[in-house]
Amino acid sequence: MRASIFARGVWRRHRRDRLITGAAIAATLTASGFGAAWSQERPTIAPEDYGRWENLGRAALSPDGAWLAYGVEMVDEQAELRIRSLERDSMRSVPWGRNPAFAPDGRWLAWAVGVSPDEEERLQKAEEPVRLGVGLLDLASGEERSFEEVRGFGFDSSARFLALHGYAPEEPKGKGADLRVVDLAEGTTTTFGNVAEFAWSDSASLLALAVSTGGEEGNGVQVYDADSGRIRSLGTSGSAYRQLAWREGGADLAVLRSREPASEEDATAHDALAWRGLDGEEPSEFALTAGAAGLADSLEVVRHAAPRWSDDGRLIAIGLRPAEPEEEPEDDEGTEEDAGERTDTEGESPEDAEGDAPQDSTAAEDDEPELPGLQIWHSSDRRIFARQQASQDSDERRTLLSVWHLDEARVVQIGTDQRASAQLLEGWTRAIEQTQEPYAWGEMFGRPYSDTWVVDVGTGEREQVLERVRYNWTSAGGRWLVAFDGSNYTSLDLQTGARYDLTSELPTVFADTAYDTPTDVLPPHGFGPGGWLENDEAVFLYDEHDIWRVSPDGSGATRLTRGLEEDITHRIVREFDPSRGEFRTLGDDDDEPGFDPAQPIYLSLYGERTEKRGYARLVPATDDAVGGQGDESSIERLVYEDKRISGLTKADSADVYMFNVQAFDDPPDLFVAGPDLSDARQVTDINPFISEYAWGRAELVDFVSEGGRDLQAVLLYPASYSPGERVPMIVYTYEMLSPQIHFFSAPNERRYYNFTAWTQQGYAVLLPDIVYRARDPGISALESVRAAVARIVELGVADADRVGLIGHSWGGYQATFLPTRTDIFAASVAGAPLTDFVSFMGAIHWNPGVPEVDHWETGQARMEVPFWDDPEAHRRNSPIHMVHEMETPLLMAFGNEDGVVDWDQGTEFYNFARRAGKQMVLLVYEGEDHGFRQEANQVDYHRRILEWFGHYLKGEPAPDWITEGIPLDELEDEARRVATKQGG
Repeated sequence: MRASIFARGVWRRHRRDRLITGAAIAATLTASGFGAAWSQERPTIAPEDYGRWENLGRAALSPDGAWLAYGVEMVDEQAELRIRSLERDSMRSVPWGRNPAFAPDGRWLAWAVGVSPDEEERLQKAEEPVRLGVGLLDLASGEERSFEEVRGFGFDSSARFLALHGYAPEEPKGKGADLRVVDLAEGTTTTFGNVAEFAWSDSASLLALAVSTGGEEGNGVQVYDADSGRIRSLGTSGSAYRQLAWREGGADLAVLRSREPASEEDATAHDALAWRGLDGEEPSEFALTAGAAGLADSLEVVRHAAPRWSDDGRLIAIGLRPAEPEEEPEDDEGTEEDAGERTDTEGESPEDAEGDAPQDSTAAEDDEPELPGLQIWHSSDRRIFARQQASQDSDERRTLLSVWHLDEARVVQIGTDQRASAQLLEGWTRAIEQTQEPYAWGEMFGRPYSDTWVVDVGTGEREQVLERVRYNWTSAGGRWLVAFDGSNYTSLDLQTGARYDLTSELPTVFADTAYDTPTDVLPPHGFGPGGWLENDEAVFLYDEHDIWRVSPDGSGATRLTRGLEEDITHRIVREFDPSRGEFRTLGDDDDEPGFDPAQPIYLSLYGERTEKRGYARLVPATDDAVGGQGDESSIERLVYEDKRISGLTKADSADVYMFNVQAFDDPPDLFVAGPDLSDARQVTDINPFISEYAWGRAELVDFVSEGGRDLQAVLLYPASYSPGERVPMIVYTYEMLSPQIHFFSAPNERRYYNFTAWTQQGYAVLLPDIVYRARDPGISALESVRAAVARIVELGVADADRVGLIGHSWGGYQATFLPTRTDIFAASVAGAPLTDFVSFMGAIHWNPGVPEVDHWETGQARMEVPFWDDPEAHRRNSPIHMVHEMETPLLMAFGNEDGVVDWDQGTEFYNFARRAGKQMVLLVYEGEDHGFRQEANQVDYHRRILEWFGHYLKGEPAPDWITEGIPLDELEDEARRVATKQGG
């Protein structure tokens, strides 16, 4: 294995005394007692000092790998963009900069410029718009420019021009904004007015503009050639033009044009327009309008799906929806003759009508009754009414995938169900549609299945090829379908129709048998294949630790890695290419779908029992392009450390790689290196002042649950811990938490469950792993957590009489359940917990409008069956059924607009606890959802947690809200007390 990158003096100098020593030296110092003295020389962090701490934000490498731009956000809400040369020691900071974007040649950097939170609040109070600007830096000269009022920007492919799109006026509605095109070399600017959308071609400096005047004249599409200065109008009308789409690698453009005037904002029907050869003098023009071959009268092109070009420019994908019904013309109010007849018939003079009540003639004619505010919920609803409401906007944007054949002037419809999933396969000769329509019960109750149909893009002919499957994927080249049945993979050759068994004879297990959620079909490891070789030569499949290269016809398979022997999980590193809408191998620059067999494939490494992480690469071998014989020489381990190493990425046009390194006691920083990741250099400096303060450390602890499971927990030591000292401990619960051992967390009162803040307050923090059994989530948690606490007490770290429990949502359930079943906790805090296993099974997640039932049986609750099938399981795992046995003081917090766990779960438990005479406080934060968003509420909750544990775990005096409660007329003073509390 390569030497540690952390032992080469690459860390900044002021950290060297803390990190370069290594784990062995640190352990020696701690055991000798020197570590305690070393820690105590530094103060802990006071809450009033939290504001200076930094968090690393989004980062971008320049295409040539010479520059880095990254965001930094401080706890006090200050923010800046830092720009660094990787070739010389220079740094530039830009206040409120964000979203950095380099020009394709790496010479220029642009970024959005925001405003401070105080300024944003001032503008909002004044009902003034909050508008961004853009900064532009010439990386060669250091010259910086700024532009005001820019809501979007983009470089052209030649990196010679920058488009800056402004803000449209509020009136008239639909009017576009000014668009400025900056010539970066000359510094000149060309401005276009009334631009609603813009898009650069990736093959030339061609800029497409959708023009919208806000009226019904002068709208259209234009193409500006920034090189020549020529502007070409492609058409004008009173319609609205939307969804500009260039063909990748070509000068071909498509757009949608509304059939109704632009003023008709709710109109849905559109025509599709396209031009080929816009870099020439006589481009070809195409139009898809109503009545086109293959376009049914009942369907219309709509704006919700942007056009997409095939690679060869012959086809365009569009979205169709059922046509909106035309409104019936209003009935005539009647002819004069009719009116006369009615008058004669009624024979009523004005004098006769004087005694009658006044009548609204319009209302009388329309006779439209007032409609009730009504919802109709039916037990056979596939999607309940609340789900339909929550998804109404997205439902209205769903379309039926179709393909426009430009040269043949016809449309082939691919999708038949707006709620189904349809996609074009590579090459666009075939497409697939997957529908759950035949499996309503499974969709409704957490056992989803689907059928897969293959569609001929040329003819529209359809064939069902898979029936009732849970997991299936298409190949990169579009020839194969691969499915997983809970045990093994099979493949289907879409060219020949042949089916193959891929894995049943291989000496390994591809199903994730450790998956502890009830299911009728186990998922595969990695939740599916890791990718394909070019030309669909092979598919990469995962078992628990290793990667297998498997021929799609089942003719051969090779294990490429040796993770089983070292208990290290290997997975392929893929990065998403937004321009193509697909994942590709890291550093693969060719246009072929799938992994290039001539290029190394980067792999992530993860030791589940050690929590080490890193990267390796699979290098081509002479006898097999991907080291197919699987010998260890084809796997080169690059970096593997007891840190969290993540985010490997590559500069677009240079062999410069970047990754992130962090640990509990080390802020995240970025490193750059060459292809073998050797001699990595640290290039950011987040929280350089950390060495000024005492800090805790993280340790992985093995324990055995009461059910006999070998598990692990993360133990975070207090910042001022002395070896042998027993300290108060906070136990935070959820599910598997050991992977969090290397997460750095800046102290922050707004993050109310802040482990660093707790360790700075003198608490040890324990994060135990919990593995669940079906129908016994509470009992499983009890068996795990109680054993983990006992282990830490046995190690001499925790004081058994001063252990607190805390969790949120599912962890909040555990923080409510455990105190009703055990008395080992001195206090507990439960945020937004579910408390009643019968009522919550029937609850609704109001935010997405989803019934709890499927999540209850086959999701996180793991109850497997409804309560009437196993009422005893629901009773023994329900906190509320044993509330009268609770001896642990409980603090519970809810937002009264919680859309995930209805806060009735809190009030119900509160009422029961109150009747049972138990010590409980319920905090209700007004206007808050499942996670609190308002700063005042976040800080208040954080501080009350510390007061709660401070009293019950440290013996600090209890404020009145803990011991007596606060009456309504004193609530404002109590809130002010906590808000202005010195030192948090």
